Amino acid sequence: MILSSLPFENDQITIEKVMAGIVMLFVYFIPTIISWNKKNSKFVIAFNILTAWTILGWFIAFIWSLNVSRQHKVVLAEEKRLKKELKKSKKVSDSVV
Repeated sequence: MILSSLPFENDQITIEKVMAGIVMLFVYFIPTIISWNKKNSKFVIAFNILTAWTILGWFIAFIWSLNVSRQHKVVLAEEKRLKKELKKSKKVSDSVV
């Protein structure tokens, strides 16, 4: 019987296997990490968990999580613009009265 010293050729749990598993889990959940606390993040998280085991599903979730970030910035910019307009209208109404 030939014994191999390569880390993934036997059935024993080694530190290399544990570390590789942790890295693989981190890579698997990158789209979830990116979209955390953003608009529609629940949908991205669910999609990532259900379809990221396929490479295509992971890429779709990754692109979607990046797009959610852009949508979130657009919403924040719109809210900021509306607040400025509200302040201007209050100043105008105060100066008229």
